[in-house]
Amino acid sequence: MKILGSRRGITQSFENHQYEAEDYAGEHLSDVKIFGTAKVISIVDKYKSHEHTINYNDFLKNVNKWRDGNYYNCISITGNKVRYHHNELGGNEVWLETFFDNEKKHFRITHLDAVLVKIGDIIDSNTIIGKQGNTGLVLSNKPVTDITYGSHIHFEVRDENYNFINPRSYAVGDLIVNYIPQSNEINNNQKQIKIIADIINIREKYTVNSNNIGNVYKGEIYTVLDEINDNKYTWYKINTNRNSIGFVASLKNGRWIEVLDNDRHIDIVDDNYNSIKNKKIENIFECKKDGLYAIRLKKGESIYIS
Repeated sequence: MKILGSRRGITQSFENHQYEAEDYAGEHLSDVKIFGTAKVISIVDKYKSHEHTINYNDFLKNVNKWRDGNYYNCISITGNKVRYHHNELGGNEVWLETFFDNEKKHFRITHLDAVLVKIGDIIDSNTIIGKQGNTGLVLSNKPVTDITYGSHIHFEVRDENYNFINPRSYAVGDLIVNYIPQSNEINNNQKQIKIIADIINIREKYTVNSNNIGNVYKGEIYTVLDEINDNKYTWYKINTNRNSIGFVASLKNGRWIEVLDNDRHIDIVDDNYNSIKNKKIENIFECKKDGLYAIRLKKGESIYIS
């Protein structure tokens, strides 16, 4: 059995989802179906999209204040009070049991707008499991007034002991159309950036008001296609991991993005700013990671930074 549905693309990969799931964004309220057959073993179907949607960042700020034992007394993005059990932060969801290569697997699909099956149902590719929605805890940079706010599918695959499995091979067809895995390979012949912040939005254009078309994550490396500066940000044009062109911003004087020095050339200037490129120098230290380092110098000695 494999999951499929309307045209969707990966917005958060297994590696960047704390090794538990992947997120797939597509058209709000689009059908969610599967290949093969499965049994519905559990559902949650009591929340309304948008009305009961929790802003992820608000949740992080208020998690201790909102928590009441195993429950969270949250405030939705529309201002409603909504009570979530800690196992129900995925909003409306469906658990499926199936066999794949003669091994039992459990599939979890969350954030549904509506659940259209019931416990005990045996479903197949003709069954609409539910509609893509934004119930539960979601992350989005759309205005909270946008009814599609945070709409996506959170998809988990677990073995018979409920250990997490990378769901990529179980998500096929249009679900992962145009996805290109981030290789993170350094290319010494091109200007590249390394993402330092945990997450940065990819914008359709180089403005904070432009459409959000995905995210980049800490540790990823991208080749720079163009660079644009404004008063507050440096914008880097990149080919995203969804095979589309977008822009990521780095706050000036901030630690969001590191520009990699892939030239490996030495361009040294003395106190009089005269080029001394041919001067013989000795590499006495190579910085392996960011940090604070102390150096003791003698009178007349110089430091050259590459």
